Amino acid sequence: MITFALTASAQADEWWAWSWLEFWQQPGRSAGVFLANREDTEDGSYTQLISPRYKQELLPWLDSGIGLSVLNLENTVSNERHWQLRPELELNPHLELTSQLRIDWRNRMEWPWNEEESLKAGRFRHRIQLGWTLPHAIGPWTRLFVSNEWLVNVDRGQCTENRVVPLGLTFKAGKRADLDVFYMIDSIMPKETWIHESVIGTYLRVRF
Repeated sequence: MITFALTASAQADEWWAWSWLEFWQQPGRSAGVFLANREDTEDGSYTQLISPRYKQELLPWLDSGIGLSVLNLENTVSNERHWQLRPELELNPHLELTSQLRIDWRNRMEWPWNEEESLKAGRFRHRIQLGWTLPHAIGPWTRLFVSNEWLVNVDRGQCTENRVVPLGLTFKAGKRADLDVFYMIDSIMPKETWIHESVIGTYLRVRF
């Protein structure tokens, strides 16, 4: 596990850090704040995000969610900086294949509204994740997972980004906290050519 983290860090072009702070929960419902920091060590781009979100169970196998993300987008090389407001809507089925194996399929629609620009048509995001919970935890290590997410630009009518996580690990970080550590290959297509970058990321989830 330590070797995985060190190897991924040495090869990564970007660093992503996510956090989910869940402040309220009832049976089938929860609300909290999602936080994100993203830094590209090569081109100097840096993104900060804060997003209050509400989740609702519609069926035992289907969840919904709404969110409102505020992003600070800047480049430390060019000193350019602007804000983005992004309403979000989700519909997320999931399936328990066995007591230890689970598939989650996240489907999100986003409407980005950049500073000094009109509201854009938006984009779709679809992520399929397969997670396997260890029969017996190995120290704090409790789960491993793989995932693939593809992002579709509605204006262009095509997929413009794909995020593959070939390996992610989940650790128990406390009585009410979990930490994911993952390696990702992020592929983007600004115009006609795909660009591939490696990412080392963490995702801390805390339930108050």
